Formats: sequence, structure tokens, C-alpha cells
Amino acid sequence: MLDAGFGQFRTIAKYVCWKRGKFFGEVSARGTSIECPECGAFVRKDLSVRVHHCSSCNYITDRDVASGQVIKNRGISLISTGGQPGIQNAYADGYAYAGETQSRSKSKTRKGATRKPKK
Repeated sequence: MLDAGFGQFRTIAKYVCWKRGKFFGEVSARGTSIECPECGAFVRKDLSVRVHHCSSCNYITDRDVASGQVIKNRGISLISTGGQPGIQNAYADGYAYAGETQSRSKSKTRKGATRKPKK
């Protein structure tokens, strides 16, 4: 993540999401290898341990898969609607850094043709 290429990729991805009216959010990767994706308990382990085994809920999976699931859960919590469990909105209209968005449910009409007419 310290590589300049990754930072440039993130900048480009953020711009493309803005341009297409899609949500782009950044989540912290800190502590993802010790957090259980199922119950949220913290399970400390050495780097040599490659399997995540939660003593609280008995969830077992590969350590990298568990970290990915935690990152996904954190991303979903950014776009979840408060007070309505199970319903998620992926609109970035309310976020200050999102700027103008064009989501599918609020589409704008195109002015002009997208392709040249055939002769």
C-alpha cells in the first residue's frame, strides 16, 4: 500500500466511481486479521497461524478470507441505512466527498447521440 502505483490506482478508481455515479468508500484495514467477521470478537494470533478460529462463535476459515470478509463488512456498514436492518443503499448523494453523482435510480437524460449515425 505504500507503493505510489497503488495510490494512483485508488485515485483513478475514485474518479471513475464519481464519474459513473457509483459509491466509493475507504475503510481502515487496521486490525482486520484479528477481528472475527461473524461476531466481531478479537482473536489474537501470530503471523504463522494461517487459519482463523474464533473461540466465541467457533467460526473457522482461512486468515486471509476472514480479513477480506471484515473489510467487506466495514464497507457495507458505510452504506447501510440506519434503523432498517437488512436494507442497504449504495447512493453517495449524502457524502461530502462524492460530489455530483448519477445513480441509476436518478438518471439524467443524455443530450445528443452517443454514436454517429450510419451512412
